[in-house]
Amino acid sequence: MQTTNKLLIGFVALCAMAGLQQRVEGATANGPICDTAAKVNSTTYYGCGTSSHTALDVANGTCSVWNHRAMLVGSYHYTLYGGCTNSCGACSAGAGCCNGGAGNYYVVSGSNGWDFRQLHSNTNADSKTKTCDRCALGLVGSTGNTTGAHSHSDNRQYGTRKSAWYTSVGTTCGSSGNCNNRVGVPTL
Repeated sequence: MQTTNKLLIGFVALCAMAGLQQRVEGATANGPICDTAAKVNSTTYYGCGTSSHTALDVANGTCSVWNHRAMLVGSYHYTLYGGCTNSCGACSAGAGCCNGGAGNYYVVSGSNGWDFRQLHSNTNADSKTKTCDRCALGLVGSTGNTTGAHSHSDNRQYGTRKSAWYTSVGTTCGSSGNCNNRVGVPTL
């Protein structure tokens, strides 16, 4: 009888813990720049070389010209962490090295410690916390710890960057970063 009670209590405890887990889902991410010249220039490694990066960098060779767009397809809440001076230069050249190197950035928070971030944008009238579907967040810029204007995006769980969100769909260096091209499936 005691063994049966222990098993029943264990089963109830497992069911209760399972009920506390939130659902984790994948989102579709398109490129952040609506320009056919927009290309992925860093993925798992910086500059597609050997130093670990574990994020996507997309650039089109301009700064403060093209909109830095929300990448997630569907309605998502983007929280702005701003306050950095707009910049088109490198951090070491006096650009707004702020927010821990992220510059002006947005976060979409998911469940179980997951989030999706877009970094380094220059701000404009569109730059604010909002819920939208692939809207303009600001301009492609170089705020924070950067070497030039680009859009950096990463998918993290409890602060650790994960690469499966873009490698699972075959995004590599040189892939299109256009806003109509799918570049990944981040977990939220």
